[in-house]
Amino acid sequence: MMKYIMKIFGLVIILLISACEHETLLTGEPDDPGDISEDKVRLEIFARANSYRLPSTRALGDENTVEMTPWVLVFRGSGTGAIFVEAVQAFEFAGKRYVLLTKRTDGSKYQLLILANPMAQFYYGNASTGYVFNESQLTEKLIEGTTTLATACTNLLTEPASTSPARIPFSGVGETIPMSYLLEVDKVDNTTKIEKSDGSSLMLLRAVAKIVVVNEASNFELEGVSAVANVPRQGQLHNLIPASIMGNAGNLTNYQYDASCSLPLVSAETITNKQSTENSPIYIYETNTQTYSTYLIIQGIYETKSYYYKMAIVDKDLNYMNIYRNHAYTFTIKKVHGRGYDTVADAKLSKPSNTDLDFEITVDDSNSYEIIANNDYYLGVSNSVFIAYSPDDASTYEAFKVITDCEKAFPDARTITDNMAEADNSFALSSPADGKLPIVASTSPRVTPVSVLIQSWLMYSEVGQSFEGRDKVNAYITLKLGNLEKQVHIRRRAAIDAGGTILKYMPANSYPFPTTGEVDYHCLTGEVEDGTDNPKEWIKLLPSSMVDRNDTDKIIVEDGHIYIKIMPNTASTTRNGIVYLTTIMPGSLYTGESTVKRIKIDITQKGN
Repeated sequence: MMKYIMKIFGLVIILLISACEHETLLTGEPDDPGDISEDKVRLEIFARANSYRLPSTRALGDENTVEMTPWVLVFRGSGTGAIFVEAVQAFEFAGKRYVLLTKRTDGSKYQLLILANPMAQFYYGNASTGYVFNESQLTEKLIEGTTTLATACTNLLTEPASTSPARIPFSGVGETIPMSYLLEVDKVDNTTKIEKSDGSSLMLLRAVAKIVVVNEASNFELEGVSAVANVPRQGQLHNLIPASIMGNAGNLTNYQYDASCSLPLVSAETITNKQSTENSPIYIYETNTQTYSTYLIIQGIYETKSYYYKMAIVDKDLNYMNIYRNHAYTFTIKKVHGRGYDTVADAKLSKPSNTDLDFEITVDDSNSYEIIANNDYYLGVSNSVFIAYSPDDASTYEAFKVITDCEKAFPDARTITDNMAEADNSFALSSPADGKLPIVASTSPRVTPVSVLIQSWLMYSEVGQSFEGRDKVNAYITLKLGNLEKQVHIRRRAAIDAGGTILKYMPANSYPFPTTGEVDYHCLTGEVEDGTDNPKEWIKLLPSSMVDRNDTDKIIVEDGHIYIKIMPNTASTTRNGIVYLTTIMPGSLYTGESTVKRIKIDITQKGN
C-alpha cells in the first residue's frame, strides 16, 4: 500500500513541477522576470495621470487611473518621420509595470509611444471598422519599417461613442480614460529609463477634456445639464501636435438621456454652498466648437420656474473656444438676466443664451505649461524660452508665468534666480523682487508672472559666441522648488525697423549670428496673440513656401520652418506684438520632461 502511495505522491510532484515550468502571466510573460532572451530588455514603466489641475472637492478616481498594461509602440529615428518597428504590451509583476522590448543600440534615436488604458478596440483612420487591441491587429495597420510616427498618430483612433449616447462617455464606474505619452530615448537597452529626465513618473495626457458647470448666481438655481450637442464621437489616441484638432465633420453626436431629454444628462449637487456638476463632469473629445457648433443645454430655476438655456462654449468676449484634450473647463454662472425656454426643443433652436447670463469660463491650460513634478506637487512654466526684439535702451518684460500647486514654504529651496554675473550683467530678474517663488495661499494652482530687465548687449551673451578668447554663456532664470528645478532661457534681438522684415525660425546646421534674422529651432506651431496694437494685422506667420494660407495668425507646419513676416509700420509710433511658438528643441524630438517646448517672442517694431 505504501508503495502505491509513494508512486501517486511522486506523480503529483512531477505534475506540479511541470505546471510551474509552464506557468505564465496573463499577458503571456514568464513568471520569472529573469527568464529573458538575449535580444530583449525588461524595462519598468513609471507613469501616472497628468492632473486636470483645477481644484476639486472630490477625487474622481477613474479619471486618474492608469492601468498596469499599457501598450508601447517603438519608432526608430527622430522627428515625426520616425519609422515603426515594434508594438509590445506591458505586463504587471509584483505590482509594477514592465515591458519587454527588443534591444536596439545602433546609434539611432527611438520614440516610445505609450498608450495607456486601451479600449477593447482601436480604429484606424475612420469610425466604421474596429480592430482588437492586440499585437497582430496593431502590426497589421502599422507596417514595420514603413509607417511613420506622424501617420500612426493621425490614424490611431479611439472607439467611437454611440450615435445616441444616453450618458457621458467614461462616466461609468471602473471606466478608464485613454491616455498617452511620447518619450524619446537614445537607445533601448538595460540602461533605458521609461520615466522623466528628473527621475519622476511620466505624466500621461488624457484623450478627452472635462467640462464642469458651476452656479454662483443668487437669482438662479442650477438643476443640471440636459444635453451636450454636436460633440465628436472619437479622438486620436495620441495628438502629436497639441495645437491641432482632429477633423470630425460627419462624425458628431449628442449626449442626452433620450430624444426628448426627459431626464437630465447630469444633475447638479450643492458643493460648498454652490450648485455644481463637479461630481458628474462632462468628458468630450477635442473639438473646434465654432466649426461644429458645440453647445450645452443647461436647466435651472429662474424666478421660481424651471427653464432651459442654450450655452455656446465661448470666452468672456463671446469668441468661440476650442476644446483641447486633458484641459478642464469650468463654466461659472455669475448672474442671470432673463428667462430661458420652456422646453429643450425650443432651446436647441434658439440662439445661444450667453448674453442673458453673466458668466466666466476658467480654463485649466496647465497642459500648455512645461511641467515637472514629483509625487507631492508640480512646477511649470508657460514657456522655456523668451526672446525680446527690443529697443536699445534697457527694458522690462514679462518673460513667462510660473504655475504650481505646492503649499510647502520651503525655507531655502523656493527661489527664482538669475545668472546675471555670468551673462555679463546683460539682464536681471525684476520680479518677484524678493526672488521667492510664490506658493499656494488660497487658490490652487497659483500662477505668477516673472519679469526681467533686458540690456541691449544681451544678444551677444549666448553660447556660440566668444569675446577675447572667453566663451559666452546663455542667460537663464532658474526656478527651484523643493527638489524640482526649471530653467528659462532669456534672449534678445534688436527691435524691428519700420520697413519690416522676415524672421526665420527653423533648424540650422550652425549657430545663426543674432543679426541674421534666423533662429535655430525646429517649429511645430505658431500663434499671434491678441493685443492693443492689433498685432494680427501686421504680424503674419508663413510656412517655408512663403505662401499665405489664410492662417497667418495661427499656423501648423511639418518641416520645422515658421517665418514671421513683419509688415511695414507707416505710423510714427512704435508697436508691439507677441508670438508663441511650440517647438522641438534642437537635436531632439521630445524629451522625457515635456511633450513640447514653448517660445514666447515679444516683438517691438520702430515707428516710421
